[in-house]
Amino acid sequence: MDEELKANIKKKSTWIRSLYMILFIVFFYVALMVAGVVVVAQFLSKLLMGKANEQLSSFGHSLGIYLSEVVWFLTFHSEDMPYPCRPWPSKAGGKVEATVVRKKPPARKSAKKKK
Repeated sequence: MDEELKANIKKKSTWIRSLYMILFIVFFYVALMVAGVVVVAQFLSKLLMGKANEQLSSFGHSLGIYLSEVVWFLTFHSEDMPYPCRPWPSKAGGKVEATVVRKKPPARKSAKKKK
């Protein structure tokens, strides 16, 4: 076990990935701040114009995909590094794969008793 631990610690690829991880943590927080600006701008657009801005909506979609790609990389779910190491996700090409589990609420019992 001791030799395996030493070999793991000396792996150059792990240390290089750690540097990329630090860089992508910074990118994540910058992208999160940009997302906050998009949220406020969309709210103001809805408030003042009566509808959401299509360009901001499209950018918000791709920004959401980018944030998920960064999280997947940081949590070792994926070995693919996100932008700028690959193209920016587009609304048409980007696809977030997620499993949504929806449970039905338990059936309510009627408060009225039948006589």
